[in-house]
Amino acid sequence: MSRKQLLFHCISLLLLSLPLQAGEWGNSTGWSGHAELGAILTSGNTDSDSFNARTRIRHEQVLWRHTLQLEGHLASKDGTTTRERYLGTFQSDHKVSIRDYVFGALRAERDRFSGYEYQRSLAAGYGRRVVDSEQTRLDLEAGAGLRQDKLEAGGQEDEAILRLVGALDHRISDNARFTEDLLIQAGEDNTEIESVAALRMRINAKFSMRLSLTVKHNTDVPEDRKNTDTTTAVNLVYDLW
Repeated sequence: MSRKQLLFHCISLLLLSLPLQAGEWGNSTGWSGHAELGAILTSGNTDSDSFNARTRIRHEQVLWRHTLQLEGHLASKDGTTTRERYLGTFQSDHKVSIRDYVFGALRAERDRFSGYEYQRSLAAGYGRRVVDSEQTRLDLEAGAGLRQDKLEAGGQEDEAILRLVGALDHRISDNARFTEDLLIQAGEDNTEIESVAALRMRINAKFSMRLSLTVKHNTDVPEDRKNTDTTTAVNLVYDLW
């Protein structure tokens, strides 16, 4: 059995062998989520447009939490595409104590200008809510998994990875909150680092504005590509539930 196959079986056994335990997960159960959209259009001496959309849907139960996130970003200038990125993630969390949980996570990304045709990964591990107050929540996760990178110029890289995650949600006031989501997927050939910092300001019961800064870094890219991409976005957010 290869090292990759052994790692995959260990991840599967970890998720399937855990006993069910009772206890509260969060403040509520059921569905939650939002959808957001942003656009910039210019004309005149330069014709350009930029669109980005994002949605996150979550279903929470006493022992389980499932989260789906989808993103897309398109931009063009004078009829030439300058940005095209799609991202999809799915994560299932199973609670083993009031603050501790194990997770399984899938991630797939296609960034036309990153030097990779796609990057996708499967990981599992342990998470803990290290801060849980009315004002601040902080979750930390550590795990391992497998990643497959398809190079734009041809060739494919398959490797084991270490996955680290930090998720901060800080309530500034009744109408404003700050979030920071940090992801590190480190492998022998390439390390991905993604940071998403966002400020969300509520307009009314259903709508809010979200200002975000996304920084994505790959340590291994083709010679004609940059290691780091940044995206600043201002989106209108609609709460689905």
